[in-house]
Amino acid sequence: MHWWSQQACDAAAEAQAADPSPANLMAAAQVQAMISMAEALHRIAAVLEERGETAPAAARPK
Repeated sequence: MHWWSQQACDAAAEAQAADPSPANLMAAAQVQAMISMAEALHRIAAVLEERGETAPAAARPK
């Protein structure tokens, strides 16, 4: 787990512990989902970088 994902998980857990309302439970679940997606994208980018592949021209920053 990366430091940024650990910090997000910790913050979501603290918020949930402080106020275990349904809204906070949903927010914590959304944070977990976004962290999972971010980690997956990070792994994909690392594999592409190892292979020497680059983003298509349309996706590159100008």
